[in-house]
Amino acid sequence: MYSCVLLPPNAQTLSDKLACDVKQRTGASRVDSMTTFSSARRSEAYSDMSAAATALPSVPVQITRNDLSPLRSRSVRLTSDLKTANKIIASIKAANHPIGLELQNAIVAEALRKKIRHRERCRVNQARYRKRQLKAEADVQNGIARLRNEIEHLQSRCNDLSGVPTSRTAWGVTGDYIRHFNCFSAHPGPRYDGASKFLRGIMAPDVVDGSSSGDDTQIETWRRFALYFGDVHVELPGMKMPSEDTLVASTITMVTVTRNTLRYAFPHLNSDEDAGTQGGDWSPIASRILGQRLVVHGSVLFGWDNTSNKVVRFQTQSNLLTPMLKLLGNLEDVSFIFSKALITPDCKFITSK
Repeated sequence: MYSCVLLPPNAQTLSDKLACDVKQRTGASRVDSMTTFSSARRSEAYSDMSAAATALPSVPVQITRNDLSPLRSRSVRLTSDLKTANKIIASIKAANHPIGLELQNAIVAEALRKKIRHRERCRVNQARYRKRQLKAEADVQNGIARLRNEIEHLQSRCNDLSGVPTSRTAWGVTGDYIRHFNCFSAHPGPRYDGASKFLRGIMAPDVVDGSSSGDDTQIETWRRFALYFGDVHVELPGMKMPSEDTLVASTITMVTVTRNTLRYAFPHLNSDEDAGTQGGDWSPIASRILGQRLVVHGSVLFGWDNTSNKVVRFQTQSNLLTPMLKLLGNLEDVSFIFSKALITPDCKFITSK
């Protein structure tokens, strides 16, 4: 008795009259074309199944037993497996020496098993790839969300720093000074006006800054610091007031040596002694310090006027010599670096030589 997994058990009892009485559904042309295509694929599968079953009756059973793919795509894969089986059967028949039925079954079964195993491996690999892609996309989205939150947080902090501080005491002004300096160093362009307004608000017009005077000196120092170094950040480990009008704050300044550092602070490290503008080559010492992170310890002195609640005297001191010596390892190289530098070992900027 002939049987096929693609035909109902009572296929032979269905009459032509019953099939003729069925009314065809009316629908869109696209649906009709898809129905025609599916019918053609099924007819092709039926013919391939019939040919394979006639030549080797166990082929349909082997295919349905080995194929564990989802039902949605099984019909398409079934057609491919049947074509493979028919090709193998045709090769067996074309062989010069006869092959027994049992061996034919084994050959076809093994070929189908290999093909289905390969297909399953491809499916698993594709699933893993899609999983990795989805994870990578999720990581990117999470990273974007974190960056947006961080940007909003930093913008909020910078907005809070804009303007004159409300805590007009020496302690409060010192903390505000460090916070404003860090904010300005990170974004010197957009924060220039806000930083200028802040410094004018806390300092007297004739504030004394070492050998200079005037509140414009401070904003110029900030600008140079942000230009000369990268990733500038100042920490405030402690403060003390040796007298009622003087506050001394200990500072730890962390900076990165960039190409701007070499260009503006150490132009003599180039063979043309002009930061390479004449096409010279940088010395090995420049390569050794480029990209290095320096930790500079220092202090800031605020002379406070209790009458105007403003800074009337300002003095900074930083030890740039020690981190350079630690980085280079010998005094000879350190001496050469600062010999014609436009920045001093105590971190003062030189306008001209």
